[in-house]
Amino acid sequence: MHNIFVVIVFVVLSVVASTAAPKIASPLGGCASMVDFPIIAGHGDAAIQAIASSSLANQVLNYVPDPSDSNNATVPLKVLLISVHPPHGGGSAHSSRELAVGLRSLGHTVVHVAPYAKEDPNIPNEQYADLLWMQANFPWDTLDIQPEAQNVMDSFIAKVYAERGPFDVAILGRESMLWHLPALRKIHGPAPIIAVVRGAYINRLVSEEKIEPSLRERLLNLYRSADRIVCIARHLTHAVIHAAGPSVAQKTHFLSNPINIPIEIPSESLLTADALNRAPTYLVDTRRRDANETIRLIMPAQLKSRKRPIDAIEAMNLLVNVDKLDVHLTVCGSGPDAGRMRTLIAEYGLENRVLLKGHVKREEVLAVMKESETVLLFSDNEGRPRVLQEAIAAGKGVVAYDTPGSHEVLNEWGHDFAAWPIGRLVPIGDVEGARRAIANLAAYFRSEQHAPLRVTQPPSSLEVLHDWDRSIRQLL
Repeated sequence: MHNIFVVIVFVVLSVVASTAAPKIASPLGGCASMVDFPIIAGHGDAAIQAIASSSLANQVLNYVPDPSDSNNATVPLKVLLISVHPPHGGGSAHSSRELAVGLRSLGHTVVHVAPYAKEDPNIPNEQYADLLWMQANFPWDTLDIQPEAQNVMDSFIAKVYAERGPFDVAILGRESMLWHLPALRKIHGPAPIIAVVRGAYINRLVSEEKIEPSLRERLLNLYRSADRIVCIARHLTHAVIHAAGPSVAQKTHFLSNPINIPIEIPSESLLTADALNRAPTYLVDTRRRDANETIRLIMPAQLKSRKRPIDAIEAMNLLVNVDKLDVHLTVCGSGPDAGRMRTLIAEYGLENRVLLKGHVKREEVLAVMKESETVLLFSDNEGRPRVLQEAIAAGKGVVAYDTPGSHEVLNEWGHDFAAWPIGRLVPIGDVEGARRAIANLAAYFRSEQHAPLRVTQPPSSLEVLHDWDRSIRQLL
C-alpha cells in the first residue's frame, strides 16, 4: 500500500507544481514553482551516462550474493582491512569503520590498518587492539604515490601480516590502497583480495582529465589484479568496466556501504512492510517553516578543492547581500581551504551568517543537520555520498552539484528507487543555480504546498553486512 501512497503523492505534487495557479512565493521576490527545479534534475557526467548503456555493465548492477553459493557460512573469518579511519578521510573513513565494526558483529576478526598524515592536526585518538594506526604521507588527493610513502606503508602492512596473519581475505577499503596490492599479494598469496571502489580514482580515469598514460595503465592493472571489485554505487560499476575492460565484468559488483543512519521515527508513522516484502516507510519533516524563520543550511565536507567549499561562500554572498535573505550556513569540516573561506567571509561581511565549526564528531554533524532545512554538497567528484543519504533519511532538502554519485542517491533512494522530491541538482560550478535552488526550497518549506513526506527506509546496515559476508565467502 505504501508504494501506491508514494505514487499518489508524487503524481499530486507533480500536477500541482506544473499548474500555473499555485506558485510558491519565492524569497527572492516574484514566484518560483516547484517545476523550476525538476525532481529528476540533470543527467550526471556524460561519459558515465554513455557507459551506463553497456549491456555488459548492466549484468553487475543488481548483484545480490546467493546464500547457496557461500562456503562454510558459519565459520568466522580473519579479515585484513586496509583503509582510512576517522578522523581521517571523510565519508570513506566512516564507511570503512562501519564495515569493520559490522563484520566483527557477525563474528569475524577484523584487523584494520589505517594511515594518517604526520602534519594532520587531527591526532588519532581512537585506540583498540584491532585498529593499527600507520603514519605515512598517504596520497589523499593524488592519483600517484611517492615511493617513500609506498615503501613505508608496504613495510608496515608486511609487519602486521607477519604478527597478526595469515588472513582469509584482505580488503583494500579505498582506491588509493590499490598501490599496496602487489606487495600484499606477495605475502597473502592466492587468498582473495577485494578492492573497494568509492570513486576517487575511477571517476577521474573515465573523465576528460589529462592523465599520464603510463600512470593510467598502472592503475588499471591494479584494478584488474583484484579478485573482486566492490563498487559502492551503481554508476561506478559502469565506470570500472569501461576503463579496465570486459575482463573485470564478472568480478565487479555493486554493494552499498553498511551505513548506520540514526533516524528518529515516531512509532505511529511507521508502516509495516506489506505482503510483497516492500520496505517500511515513515513520515518526516512534518513542520512547516514560519515565513520569517531563518533559512538554516548545513554543509558537512572536508574543506579542500574537490569539495568546492568556496562555492558555498559565494552562494551565501548572493543570498545575503544581493537577495537580502535571512539565511545561516553551518560548515562542519576542516581542510586547506578554511583560510580562504575565512577571508571571503570577512570580505563579504558574513561573520554572523556563516559558522565554520571545524572538524566535529559525526554525532554533532547529525545534531546540526536535525535543526537545518537544507543540506549542501558542492563536490565535483563523488562515489555515493553518505551525507546525502543521511539528509534524505532525516527528511531534509538537498542542493548538490550534479555528479554521478549525487545524481544516483537523489534519484534512486531506498528499496523503491524513488526520486527525492526535495532534492535539487545543479551543474558543477553553477553558484547562481545553487543560489536559486536554495531559495526555491526555502520558499517551498514556507508555503501552503509543504506537506509531510513519506520516506522509504533504505536497506538496513545488517542486510548489507550479510551481503558482504556472502560475497567474501564466495571467494574462499
